[in-house]
Amino acid sequence: MDPIEMRFTKAIQAGLQKEGFCFTWCRNGDLEEVARRFGAAPGTGVWADLEELEELECEHWEDLLQLTPAGEWTLASEPHGFQGNRTEVMEALSAGGCALNVLWRGERDSWVTYAVDGDIVTSFRLMDLSERSGSDPAALDGLLERVGLYDGLSAWERKVRIMALAEEVSGWTLTPEWVRSPQFAALITTPVPRALVPRAYLHPREPFLDEPEFARLLADPSPALAPAITRLAVSIVTTAVGLEEHPLAEETLRILELGEASPAEREALRARLHRAAEETGQTLSRQLGSTPDTAEAELLEQTSHALYTLGKALSPPPVHAAYAVADEAFRIPRLSRTDVMRLHVLRNVADRILSEEMPHP
Repeated sequence: MDPIEMRFTKAIQAGLQKEGFCFTWCRNGDLEEVARRFGAAPGTGVWADLEELEELECEHWEDLLQLTPAGEWTLASEPHGFQGNRTEVMEALSAGGCALNVLWRGERDSWVTYAVDGDIVTSFRLMDLSERSGSDPAALDGLLERVGLYDGLSAWERKVRIMALAEEVSGWTLTPEWVRSPQFAALITTPVPRALVPRAYLHPREPFLDEPEFARLLADPSPALAPAITRLAVSIVTTAVGLEEHPLAEETLRILELGEASPAEREALRARLHRAAEETGQTLSRQLGSTPDTAEAELLEQTSHALYTLGKALSPPPVHAAYAVADEAFRIPRLSRTDVMRLHVLRNVADRILSEEMPHP
């Protein structure tokens, strides 16, 4: 076992979460200031040991933020949250310094984001390092090489090495002692508002923002436009993955545009989409078990994810469907940069609508 893997294993044995986590390293040693930039109220903060933290997690779940001093840095842990993965939060945390976020919620939902002085420098899926975005997508290439993080590794090996990357960036090592130490726990009471359009898309301004459909959504992000978000997200996905003439995709668009013929039709189509996604995934698994054709394997992965995404578009009610489909579509691997940006904006608009319908407690 190499030293990196050994350190991570010891941290897990001490109680570090390994199945799902959201860690953010921020070059700012003021815990209360970091809490504010997360949208937490410092006045709610208390120093808590492991047993107390477990009780707080059960009571507050996604709202709990745990902060630890790390030299000139602060390490923020959200056992069940995701705020550190949000662009707006990373921009705030990195203002006047830098910040690195690692989100792991499974292989389909694994992201790494690095920001410097309010700018998202590079962002990528941990399970697909080849597709990166940001003002300087290659900014971490030297460190990725140093810690041995590259495509082709298992999920476990990638998680181990992304923690090593964080240690390289922050100069602070994860230890069992840190896992067992008291942490400053605060509650996220006022999440940082999501900008409809990320700053990087405005300087220079991306042309798609002025297309009539996007201009209308950005001008009036209201619940009445939720179905339009869903239809547009589905259209982007089917075109990007080449599913325009797929019978299930055509049927999905028909129901979204004209409505279902009977109450059971929508649910029946959702079930068929789910089965088709699973069958495509099984085909991919069989191919990977032999000598895979890389291009075909990538298409099968995209197709499976896209069919699963179309099922989200049929979820009730319309506002939830709009966010669910845009969020899932944004995570489909190897989409073009423009498609990713379009879906990113759609997800932001849907999130704004959903948050106004269901305000944070």
